[in-house]
Amino acid sequence: MYRDECERLLGNTRHYKRLARDPTADIQEEIAFLVSKGKENNWITDHEATFLIQTNPKIPYFYILPKVHKEKIPLPGRPIVSGIGSALEPLSKFVDFFLQPLVKRIPTYLKDTTHVLLLLESIAFDKSKELLITLNVESLYTNIPQEATLEVISNLLELHMNESQTPPGFILDLSHLALTRNYFKFEDSFFLQTQGTSMGSTFASSLACLYVDHFERHVVLNEDNPYREQIKLWKRYIDDVLLIWTGNKEEALAFAVWLNGANPFLTFTMNIGHNKLPFLDLLIYEHDGGLAREVYYEPTDCNNLLQYQSFHPRALRDKLPVGQFLQLRRNCSSMVDYRKHADKLTTKLYTKDYPPHLVSRARKRERNNNRDQLLQPRSLKPDLEKILVFLDFLCKGVAQLHFQELGNFYF
Repeated sequence: MYRDECERLLGNTRHYKRLARDPTADIQEEIAFLVSKGKENNWITDHEATFLIQTNPKIPYFYILPKVHKEKIPLPGRPIVSGIGSALEPLSKFVDFFLQPLVKRIPTYLKDTTHVLLLLESIAFDKSKELLITLNVESLYTNIPQEATLEVISNLLELHMNESQTPPGFILDLSHLALTRNYFKFEDSFFLQTQGTSMGSTFASSLACLYVDHFERHVVLNEDNPYREQIKLWKRYIDDVLLIWTGNKEEALAFAVWLNGANPFLTFTMNIGHNKLPFLDLLIYEHDGGLAREVYYEPTDCNNLLQYQSFHPRALRDKLPVGQFLQLRRNCSSMVDYRKHADKLTTKLYTKDYPPHLVSRARKRERNNNRDQLLQPRSLKPDLEKILVFLDFLCKGVAQLHFQELGNFYF
Protein backbone atom coordinates (compact mmCIF):
# COMPACT_ATOMS: atom_id res chain seq x y z
CA MET A 1 0.00 0.00 0.00
CA TYR A 2 2.81 2.42 0.87
CA ARG A 3 4.59 1.89 -2.43
CA ASP A 4 1.33 2.15 -4.37
CA GLU A 5 0.59 5.54 -2.79
CA CYS A 6 4.11 6.78 -3.59
CA GLU A 7 3.73 5.73 -7.21
CA ARG A 8 0.29 7.34 -7.38
CA LEU A 9 1.68 10.68 -6.20
CA LEU A 10 4.77 10.55 -8.41
CA GLY A 11 2.60 9.56 -11.37
CA ASN A 12 1.11 13.07 -11.39
CA THR A 13 2.92 14.50 -14.41
CA ARG A 14 1.75 18.03 -13.59
CA HIS A 15 3.80 17.93 -10.40
CA TYR A 16 6.69 15.57 -11.10
CA LYS A 17 8.97 14.65 -13.99
CA ARG A 18 11.09 11.51 -14.13
CA LEU A 19 14.76 12.25 -14.87
CA ALA A 20 17.11 10.13 -16.92
CA ARG A 21 20.03 10.54 -14.50
CA ASP A 22 21.28 12.07 -11.26
CA PRO A 23 21.34 15.90 -11.73
CA THR A 24 23.46 16.64 -8.63
CA ALA A 25 26.64 17.56 -10.52
CA ASP A 26 24.78 19.94 -12.85
CA ILE A 27 23.06 21.64 -9.93
CA GLN A 28 26.36 22.02 -8.10
CA GLU A 29 27.76 23.84 -11.13
CA GLU A 30 24.76 26.19 -11.22
CA ILE A 31 25.15 26.94 -7.52
CA ALA A 32 28.90 27.53 -7.88
CA PHE A 33 28.26 29.97 -10.74
CA LEU A 34 25.73 31.98 -8.72
CA VAL A 35 27.92 32.03 -5.61
CA SER A 36 30.94 33.14 -7.63
CA LYS A 37 28.84 35.93 -9.14
CA GLY A 38 27.73 36.98 -5.68
CA LYS A 39 31.28 37.12 -4.36
CA GLU A 40 32.61 39.04 -7.35
CA ASN A 41 29.97 41.72 -6.85
CA ASN A 42 30.36 41.76 -3.04
CA TRP A 43 26.73 40.72 -2.62
CA ILE A 44 27.71 38.02 -0.14
CA THR A 45 30.60 37.55 2.25
CA ASP A 46 33.20 34.79 2.13
CA HIS A 47 31.45 33.17 5.09
CA GLU A 48 28.12 33.14 3.25
CA ALA A 49 29.72 31.84 0.08
CA THR A 50 31.21 28.95 2.03
CA PHE A 51 27.84 28.27 3.61
CA LEU A 52 26.04 28.16 0.25
CA ILE A 53 28.39 25.54 -1.22
CA GLN A 54 27.57 22.09 0.14
CA THR A 55 30.59 19.81 -0.08
CA ASN A 56 29.79 16.16 -0.72
CA PRO A 57 26.04 16.77 -0.90
CA LYS A 58 23.58 14.02 -0.14
CA ILE A 59 20.86 13.07 -2.60
CA PRO A 60 17.38 14.12 -1.39
CA TYR A 61 14.98 11.22 -1.02
CA PHE A 62 11.21 10.99 -1.27
CA TYR A 63 8.88 9.40 1.25
CA ILE A 64 5.31 9.82 2.47
CA LEU A 65 3.61 10.14 5.83
CA PRO A 66 0.21 8.40 5.89
CA LYS A 67 -2.61 10.77 6.84
CA VAL A 68 -3.94 8.57 9.62
CA HIS A 69 -6.58 11.14 10.61
CA LYS A 70 -8.32 10.71 7.26
CA GLU A 71 -11.20 8.26 6.85
CA LYS A 72 -10.28 7.26 3.31
CA ILE A 73 -9.13 3.73 2.53
CA PRO A 74 -6.41 3.29 1.41
CA LEU A 75 -4.90 6.10 3.47
CA PRO A 76 -3.63 9.04 1.40
CA GLY A 77 0.00 10.03 1.92
CA ARG A 78 1.65 13.39 2.58
CA PRO A 79 4.68 13.70 0.26
CA ILE A 80 7.94 14.69 1.96
CA VAL A 81 11.37 15.29 0.45
CA SER A 82 14.22 14.96 2.92
CA GLY A 83 16.88 17.36 1.69
CA ILE A 84 19.12 17.42 4.76
CA GLY A 85 22.70 17.74 3.58
CA SER A 86 21.64 18.21 -0.05
CA ALA A 87 23.12 20.71 -2.49
CA LEU A 88 20.03 22.94 -2.38
CA GLU A 89 19.51 22.94 1.39
CA PRO A 90 21.85 25.92 2.12
CA LEU A 91 20.13 27.99 -0.58
CA SER A 92 16.75 27.29 0.95
CA LYS A 93 17.98 28.30 4.42
CA PHE A 94 19.67 31.46 3.14
CA VAL A 95 16.62 32.61 1.20
CA ASP A 96 14.29 31.83 4.09
CA PHE A 97 16.23 34.28 6.26
CA PHE A 98 15.02 37.06 3.97
CA LEU A 99 11.49 35.67 3.55
CA GLN A 100 10.60 35.08 7.20
CA PRO A 101 10.27 38.81 8.03
CA LEU A 102 7.92 39.16 5.07
CA VAL A 103 5.77 36.29 6.35
CA LYS A 104 5.44 37.97 9.74
CA ARG A 105 4.13 41.11 8.01
CA ILE A 106 1.17 39.25 6.50
CA PRO A 107 -2.07 40.81 7.85
CA THR A 108 -3.79 37.42 8.22
CA TYR A 109 -0.74 35.76 9.80
CA LEU A 110 -1.20 33.42 12.76
CA LYS A 111 2.01 32.41 14.49
CA ASP A 112 0.79 29.56 16.69
CA THR A 113 -1.95 28.38 19.04
CA THR A 114 -1.17 31.06 21.62
CA HIS A 115 -1.63 33.69 18.93
CA VAL A 116 -5.10 32.25 18.21
CA LEU A 117 -5.98 32.21 21.91
CA LEU A 118 -5.04 35.87 22.33
CA LEU A 119 -6.94 36.81 19.18
CA LEU A 120 -10.15 35.15 20.35
CA GLU A 121 -10.02 36.73 23.81
CA SER A 122 -11.40 40.02 22.48
CA ILE A 123 -13.78 38.82 19.76
CA ALA A 124 -17.54 39.02 20.22
CA PHE A 125 -19.64 36.37 18.49
CA ASP A 126 -23.37 36.52 17.80
CA LYS A 127 -24.53 32.98 17.05
CA SER A 128 -27.86 34.27 15.72
CA LYS A 129 -26.15 36.20 12.91
CA GLU A 130 -22.68 34.71 12.55
CA LEU A 131 -21.09 31.39 11.67
CA LEU A 132 -17.81 29.92 12.82
CA ILE A 133 -16.02 28.39 9.84
CA THR A 134 -12.67 26.81 9.08
CA LEU A 135 -11.15 26.32 5.65
CA ASN A 136 -8.20 24.25 4.53
CA VAL A 137 -6.15 24.72 1.38
CA GLU A 138 -5.79 21.26 -0.14
CA SER A 139 -2.19 20.13 -0.76
CA LEU A 140 -0.96 23.73 -0.62
CA TYR A 141 2.78 23.04 -0.86
CA THR A 142 2.55 20.88 -3.97
CA ASN A 143 0.04 23.12 -5.76
CA ILE A 144 1.53 26.62 -5.67
CA PRO A 145 2.71 27.66 -9.17
CA GLN A 146 6.46 28.11 -9.17
CA GLU A 147 6.83 31.08 -11.55
CA ALA A 148 3.92 33.00 -10.03
CA THR A 149 5.31 32.42 -6.54
CA LEU A 150 8.72 33.71 -7.60
CA GLU A 151 7.06 36.81 -9.03
CA VAL A 152 5.29 37.44 -5.72
CA ILE A 153 8.58 37.09 -3.85
CA SER A 154 10.37 39.39 -6.28
CA ASN A 155 7.82 42.16 -5.77
CA LEU A 156 7.94 41.82 -1.98
CA LEU A 157 11.73 41.85 -1.82
CA GLU A 158 11.91 44.94 -4.04
CA LEU A 159 9.34 46.67 -1.85
CA HIS A 160 10.75 45.87 1.58
CA MET A 161 14.49 45.27 1.33
CA ASN A 162 15.52 48.83 0.44
CA GLU A 163 19.31 49.16 0.48
CA SER A 164 21.04 45.90 1.19
CA GLN A 165 24.40 44.38 0.45
CA THR A 166 22.59 41.45 -1.13
CA PRO A 167 20.26 42.76 -3.87
CA PRO A 168 16.75 41.33 -4.28
CA GLY A 169 17.67 40.06 -7.75
CA PHE A 170 20.39 37.81 -6.36
CA ILE A 171 18.09 36.42 -3.67
CA LEU A 172 15.51 35.76 -6.38
CA ASP A 173 18.13 33.89 -8.45
CA LEU A 174 18.87 31.65 -5.47
CA SER A 175 15.13 31.17 -4.91
CA HIS A 176 14.58 30.24 -8.55
CA LEU A 177 17.35 27.66 -8.45
CA ALA A 178 16.23 26.13 -5.15
CA LEU A 179 12.59 25.96 -6.24
CA THR A 180 12.75 24.93 -9.90
CA ARG A 181 15.65 22.48 -9.55
CA ASN A 182 14.14 20.63 -6.60
CA TYR A 183 15.00 17.01 -7.36
CA PHE A 184 14.92 13.81 -5.34
CA LYS A 185 15.30 10.07 -5.55
CA PHE A 186 12.69 7.38 -4.99
CA GLU A 187 13.96 3.82 -5.08
CA ASP A 188 16.23 3.79 -8.17
CA SER A 189 14.66 6.72 -10.05
CA PHE A 190 15.30 10.46 -9.98
CA PHE A 191 12.49 13.01 -10.19
CA LEU A 192 12.14 16.77 -10.61
CA GLN A 193 9.30 18.65 -8.95
CA THR A 194 7.77 20.85 -11.66
CA GLN A 195 4.93 22.38 -9.63
CA GLY A 196 4.84 23.51 -6.04
CA THR A 197 7.49 23.03 -3.40
CA SER A 198 8.34 20.06 -1.23
CA MET A 199 7.42 19.74 2.40
CA GLY A 200 10.78 19.31 4.06
CA SER A 201 12.45 22.28 2.38
CA THR A 202 13.33 25.10 4.79
CA PHE A 203 11.71 27.86 2.76
CA ALA A 204 8.65 25.85 1.66
CA SER A 205 6.39 27.27 4.35
CA SER A 206 7.44 30.85 3.57
CA LEU A 207 6.85 30.39 -0.15
CA ALA A 208 3.39 28.93 0.41
CA CYS A 209 2.40 31.59 2.95
CA LEU A 210 3.48 34.48 0.73
CA TYR A 211 1.70 33.09 -2.33
CA VAL A 212 -1.56 32.68 -0.40
CA ASP A 213 -1.09 36.15 1.09
CA HIS A 214 -1.00 37.58 -2.44
CA PHE A 215 -4.25 35.76 -3.22
CA GLU A 216 -5.85 37.02 -0.02
CA ARG A 217 -4.93 40.64 -0.59
CA HIS A 218 -5.97 40.71 -4.25
CA VAL A 219 -9.03 38.46 -4.08
CA VAL A 220 -10.41 37.48 -0.66
CA LEU A 221 -9.94 40.78 1.17
CA ASN A 222 -10.24 42.96 -1.91
CA GLU A 223 -13.15 45.41 -2.14
CA ASP A 224 -14.21 43.76 -5.41
CA ASN A 225 -15.00 40.54 -3.57
CA PRO A 226 -18.84 40.41 -3.61
CA TYR A 227 -18.76 38.68 -0.20
CA ARG A 228 -16.22 41.02 1.42
CA GLU A 229 -18.69 42.62 3.84
CA GLN A 230 -19.64 39.22 5.24
CA ILE A 231 -16.08 38.36 6.25
CA LYS A 232 -15.81 39.52 9.85
CA LEU A 233 -12.56 37.67 10.53
CA TRP A 234 -10.12 35.88 8.23
CA LYS A 235 -6.93 34.60 9.86
CA ARG A 236 -4.62 31.89 8.56
CA TYR A 237 -2.01 29.48 9.89
CA ILE A 238 -0.20 28.35 6.71
CA ASP A 239 -3.02 26.38 5.01
CA ASP A 240 -5.66 26.53 7.78
CA VAL A 241 -8.07 29.48 7.82
CA LEU A 242 -10.28 30.63 10.69
CA LEU A 243 -13.29 32.55 9.40
CA ILE A 244 -16.12 34.32 11.20
CA TRP A 245 -18.92 34.73 8.68
CA THR A 246 -21.76 37.22 8.92
CA GLY A 247 -24.65 35.49 7.19
CA ASN A 248 -26.30 32.11 6.82
CA LYS A 249 -25.03 28.70 5.76
CA GLU A 250 -26.30 28.99 2.17
CA GLU A 251 -24.39 32.25 1.68
CA ALA A 252 -21.25 30.70 3.15
CA LEU A 253 -21.48 27.75 0.75
CA ALA A 254 -21.94 30.16 -2.16
CA PHE A 255 -18.82 31.99 -1.00
CA ALA A 256 -16.91 28.69 -1.00
CA VAL A 257 -17.92 28.05 -4.61
CA TRP A 258 -16.83 31.57 -5.58
CA LEU A 259 -13.55 31.15 -3.68
CA ASN A 260 -12.70 27.89 -5.43
CA GLY A 261 -13.28 29.49 -8.81
CA ALA A 262 -10.94 32.40 -8.14
CA ASN A 263 -7.57 30.59 -8.46
CA PRO A 264 -6.91 27.34 -10.36
CA PHE A 265 -4.07 26.39 -7.99
CA LEU A 266 -5.89 26.85 -4.69
CA THR A 267 -8.74 24.59 -3.59
CA PHE A 268 -10.46 25.27 -0.28
CA THR A 269 -12.49 22.80 1.74
CA MET A 270 -14.97 24.39 4.14
CA ASN A 271 -16.16 23.16 7.52
CA ILE A 272 -19.08 25.07 9.04
CA GLY A 273 -19.41 24.80 12.79
CA HIS A 274 -22.65 24.32 14.66
CA ASN A 275 -21.92 24.24 18.36
CA LYS A 276 -18.20 23.50 18.24
CA LEU A 277 -15.45 23.58 15.64
CA PRO A 278 -11.81 22.38 15.78
CA PHE A 279 -8.99 24.65 14.64
CA LEU A 280 -5.34 23.58 15.02
CA ASP A 281 -5.20 21.92 18.46
CA LEU A 282 -8.16 23.90 19.81
CA LEU A 283 -11.88 23.22 20.00
CA ILE A 284 -13.65 26.58 19.68
CA TYR A 285 -17.25 27.08 20.77
CA GLU A 286 -19.68 29.94 21.41
CA HIS A 287 -20.14 30.95 25.04
CA ASP A 288 -21.85 34.04 26.50
CA GLY A 289 -21.46 36.13 23.35
CA GLY A 290 -17.83 35.21 22.85
CA LEU A 291 -15.68 32.26 21.76
CA ALA A 292 -14.47 29.82 24.40
CA ARG A 293 -11.67 27.33 23.81
CA GLU A 294 -10.58 23.94 25.00
CA VAL A 295 -7.94 21.48 23.85
CA TYR A 296 -8.74 19.34 20.80
CA TYR A 297 -7.52 15.85 19.94
CA GLU A 298 -7.98 14.09 16.62
CA PRO A 299 -10.24 11.01 16.80
CA THR A 300 -7.18 8.91 15.95
CA ASP A 301 -5.16 10.35 18.84
CA CYS A 302 -3.57 7.79 21.14
CA ASN A 303 -1.46 7.91 24.28
CA ASN A 304 1.97 8.60 22.78
CA LEU A 305 3.44 10.26 25.86
CA LEU A 306 6.99 9.29 26.74
CA GLN A 307 7.27 6.21 28.94
CA TYR A 308 8.63 7.25 32.33
CA GLN A 309 10.98 4.25 32.43
CA SER A 310 12.65 5.33 29.18
CA PHE A 311 16.33 6.20 29.01
CA HIS A 312 15.70 9.89 28.35
CA PRO A 313 17.29 12.30 30.86
CA ARG A 314 15.61 12.20 34.27
CA ALA A 315 15.05 15.97 34.28
CA LEU A 316 13.14 15.75 30.99
CA ARG A 317 10.86 12.98 32.28
CA ASP A 318 10.19 14.78 35.55
CA LYS A 319 9.24 18.01 33.74
CA LEU A 320 7.00 16.40 31.13
CA PRO A 321 3.82 16.44 33.27
CA VAL A 322 4.35 20.15 33.98
CA GLY A 323 4.47 20.96 30.28
CA GLN A 324 1.40 18.84 29.53
CA PHE A 325 -0.74 20.41 32.26
CA LEU A 326 0.51 23.87 31.33
CA GLN A 327 -0.70 23.35 27.77
CA LEU A 328 -4.13 22.34 29.06
CA ARG A 329 -4.34 25.35 31.39
CA ARG A 330 -3.40 27.71 28.58
CA ASN A 331 -5.67 26.19 25.93
CA CYS A 332 -8.78 25.75 28.09
CA SER A 333 -10.58 29.02 28.72
CA SER A 334 -12.75 27.57 31.52
CA MET A 335 -11.81 25.62 34.64
CA VAL A 336 -14.55 23.11 33.84
CA ASP A 337 -12.85 22.22 30.56
CA TYR A 338 -9.43 22.21 32.23
CA ARG A 339 -10.52 19.76 34.93
CA LYS A 340 -12.15 17.47 32.35
CA HIS A 341 -8.99 17.25 30.25
CA ALA A 342 -6.71 17.18 33.31
CA ASP A 343 -8.50 14.03 34.49
CA LYS A 344 -7.87 12.38 31.11
CA LEU A 345 -4.23 13.50 31.11
CA THR A 346 -3.73 12.16 34.63
CA THR A 347 -4.92 8.73 33.48
CA LYS A 348 -2.58 8.87 30.47
CA LEU A 349 0.41 9.74 32.67
CA TYR A 350 -0.36 6.94 35.13
CA THR A 351 -0.61 4.52 32.20
CA LYS A 352 2.94 5.54 31.27
CA ASP A 353 4.14 4.86 34.85
CA TYR A 354 4.67 8.47 35.95
CA PRO A 355 4.94 8.67 39.76
CA PRO A 356 1.71 9.94 41.35
CA HIS A 357 3.54 12.66 43.32
CA LEU A 358 4.97 14.14 40.09
CA VAL A 359 1.58 14.12 38.39
CA SER A 360 -0.36 15.62 41.29
CA ARG A 361 2.26 18.30 41.90
CA ALA A 362 2.27 19.35 38.24
CA ARG A 363 -1.53 19.38 38.11
CA LYS A 364 -1.83 21.50 41.24
CA ARG A 365 0.83 23.92 40.05
CA GLU A 366 -0.87 24.61 36.72
CA ARG A 367 -4.36 24.74 38.24
CA ASN A 368 -3.22 27.67 40.38
CA ASN A 369 -1.43 29.44 37.53
CA ASN A 370 -2.80 32.73 36.22
CA ARG A 371 -4.02 31.89 32.71
CA ASP A 372 -3.75 35.49 31.50
CA GLN A 373 -0.05 35.42 32.30
CA LEU A 374 0.38 32.08 30.52
CA LEU A 375 -0.98 33.64 27.33
CA GLN A 376 1.57 36.44 27.35
CA PRO A 377 4.80 35.85 25.42
CA ARG A 378 7.89 35.61 27.54
CA SER A 379 9.64 38.96 27.51
CA LEU A 380 13.37 39.06 26.95
CA LYS A 381 15.61 41.97 27.58
CA PRO A 382 16.12 43.75 24.21
CA ASP A 383 19.86 43.09 24.14
CA LEU A 384 19.40 39.41 24.97
CA GLU A 385 16.72 39.05 22.28
CA LYS A 386 19.03 40.55 19.67
CA ILE A 387 21.83 38.20 20.71
CA LEU A 388 19.57 35.15 20.45
CA VAL A 389 18.28 36.16 17.01
CA PHE A 390 21.81 36.94 15.85
CA LEU A 391 23.05 33.53 16.95
CA ASP A 392 20.19 31.94 15.02
CA PHE A 393 21.20 33.92 11.94
CA LEU A 394 24.81 32.77 12.30
CA CYS A 395 23.60 29.18 12.46
CA LYS A 396 22.00 29.79 9.08
CA GLY A 397 25.26 31.16 7.72
CA VAL A 398 24.15 34.79 7.55
CA ALA A 399 26.74 37.45 8.25
CA GLN A 400 26.45 40.22 10.84
CA LEU A 401 26.02 42.85 8.13
CA HIS A 402 22.67 41.36 7.10
CA PHE A 403 21.58 41.27 10.71
CA GLN A 404 22.17 45.01 10.92
CA GLU A 405 20.53 45.75 7.56
CA LEU A 406 17.37 43.75 8.22
CA GLY A 407 17.10 44.65 11.88
CA ASN A 408 14.07 46.81 11.18
CA PHE A 409 12.15 43.63 10.29
CA TYR A 410 12.53 42.37 13.84
CA PHE A 411 13.11 45.30 16.18
